[in-house]
Amino acid sequence: RTLADYSADYGKTENVRSANRMTASLKTDFDLGRRSYCYNVASGGYDEIRKIDAHYEVGPGLGYHAYKGSAFELDVEGGVNYQAQYRSTGANNDSVYLRAGEDITWKLNSRLSVTKKFEFFVNVDDPEQFRFRLDANVSYKLIENLSLNLSLLDQYDTDPAPKVGRNELQIRSTIGITF
Repeated sequence: RTLADYSADYGKTENVRSANRMTASLKTDFDLGRRSYCYNVASGGYDEIRKIDAHYEVGPGLGYHAYKGSAFELDVEGGVNYQAQYRSTGANNDSVYLRAGEDITWKLNSRLSVTKKFEFFVNVDDPEQFRFRLDANVSYKLIENLSLNLSLLDQYDTDPAPKVGRNELQIRSTIGITF
């Protein structure tokens, strides 16, 4: 299974730019058995608000289908990622991180679904440096390939660019297109 994802966010709050980011990712899973799988993920993009001119990451790992029902799925994963950030402040960052993650999909009915993805990264060389990303979505299918989404995005980084807060929390409404 291969999943490609692309997102671009731009927003203003009280006439101040509050979002300007683009991210693309490609994740490939290969089942090793009924419950276990291996994966590789690659992603990249930019985030003007967090002063990241460009970033990318790549890394393999192992996963486990902890629960796989007709309406509810839970996957847990662990792996290693190389991550690089090129910041507009000049304080670039590249390191190897251990990654732990989980993915939940809950289909409440044929039109309404809830998804949650959580990823935690700890720096191999400096365990006090870590990042996490929580992305939770409620999606309502309008027609076959078009949905209305309400999302919560929470990102935390113990080592952000200078003059950037460690935590960023956003609530977004979007239109989704599925191919």
